[in-house]
Amino acid sequence: MRLRVRHTTEYRYLEEVQDSFNELWMTPVDDQRQCLLEHRLFVEPFTAVRGRQDYFHNRVHDFRVAVPHKSLRVEVFARVLTFPSPTPLPVPVGQLEPLRERFFEFLAPTARVPLHLDWGQMLGFRKPHAAESLHGYLLEASSHLFRSFTYDTGATRVDTPLRRFVEGRRGVCQDYAQAMLALCRSHGIPARYVSGYLATGVGAEGSHAWVEAFVPGSGWVGYDPTNGSAVTEQYVKTAHGRDYDDCPPLKGLRRGGGGEELRVFVNVEEEPR
Repeated sequence: MRLRVRHTTEYRYLEEVQDSFNELWMTPVDDQRQCLLEHRLFVEPFTAVRGRQDYFHNRVHDFRVAVPHKSLRVEVFARVLTFPSPTPLPVPVGQLEPLRERFFEFLAPTARVPLHLDWGQMLGFRKPHAAESLHGYLLEASSHLFRSFTYDTGATRVDTPLRRFVEGRRGVCQDYAQAMLALCRSHGIPARYVSGYLATGVGAEGSHAWVEAFVPGSGWVGYDPTNGSAVTEQYVKTAHGRDYDDCPPLKGLRRGGGGEELRVFVNVEEEPR
């Protein structure tokens, strides 16, 4: 699919901000399942923008607004060619055992995805059997989370602990993804957090998040527990990490400004042929 992505983020401050420093993870990746055709980034107030790669090889842009301002607007436009993903090989879960040391950082606990709790019991989902298909288990887990929780944009915030989401059974894609990370890592399945976009044909109030798990012989395979499905060519990936903190769409620091109002608009649509 040829997809167009438009992502607008706007902050309005109650008081004047003296200066700010910001980082963006909004550039679609180039990999085996998608090709970046065009990417444009606009920042207002106008300032120089620097591009770099982070530890996980994501493309990051950072900029400083060194003049007083009462608003900050970031617009990203991209064109991406996505490809259908081949069906993963039906390898058994047990084949992960010799690979776990290699993927330690995607098995270890993080501040957002702690592993001292019994996530399998809390999420109401079983432990995998060594001989069963890893891909089949991950699809089943994704479907279980989709059925067990209610998508509710008002139930959680970006800093809501995972345990509160699990107990409340309501949240957004970030919460669903981190719940699946906890389930996978608890059972020794390397899994990483993915941020990006999903083509729905209508505007959305934010980007999307899902999970990639490592399947021997197939590599990193995407699963979306928010929708209970495998990732298809309708998804555009921008970055991955251990959890949300490694690849938020936008984060930064500012001096001054007082309170703020945030507006986000995302549109992903297929290009006309």
